Amino acid sequence: MNLTEMRARVREDLQDTDAQNYRWTDDEVDGAITRVVIEYSLHAPIEQQTDIATTDGDTELDISSLTGRLEIESVEFPIGQSPKYYQRTDYWAGQLYMQDEGDGEDARVKWLKKHTLTAESTTISTEHEEIIVLGATGYLAMSASAYTVDRASIAGRHATINFKAWGKERLDRYDKKLKAVSHTSKVIPHELYTDD
Repeated sequence: MNLTEMRARVREDLQDTDAQNYRWTDDEVDGAITRVVIEYSLHAPIEQQTDIATTDGDTELDISSLTGRLEIESVEFPIGQSPKYYQRTDYWAGQLYMQDEGDGEDARVKWLKKHTLTAESTTISTEHEEIIVLGATGYLAMSASAYTVDRASIAGRHATINFKAWGKERLDRYDKKLKAVSHTSKVIPHELYTDD
């Protein structure tokens, strides 16, 4: 599903499909979707593995090619040791440093990446699309409830109450689904290096 299709799904759930009288602009809907994709990424990021050449005599690794990076999980260097040898690392101002100096060979970097949802494609799996819809509709409904407070409305005060209750219910379901797919619930080893 691409961004256009996701926007349409969100509008369907919000019953906001009359293009002549949209309650939310495309920018508002897209903004809510973007917010949810970022939150989803923090809970269920894309797991990546990239081999990066080290520099002889230098501890710095050039990770500029790791676009959409959320976090570095581990750095294996040298590669192929048994047991695997993981470097202690230091990350500061976009630079990653290993404990040991490089020798020109590759280091294996395991890292977490943000999801994307564009007009062309997405990295979000089909079974998780409903999470994005729940979050986006929940946030938009809550914003509508805040907007309608103290404003005249055909539905009167019930419009605000209904938006708020429906939005809260959606966000509660969204939160539960995020926790269910959360990367942080996985077992991750904390000893990532061996002592000599």
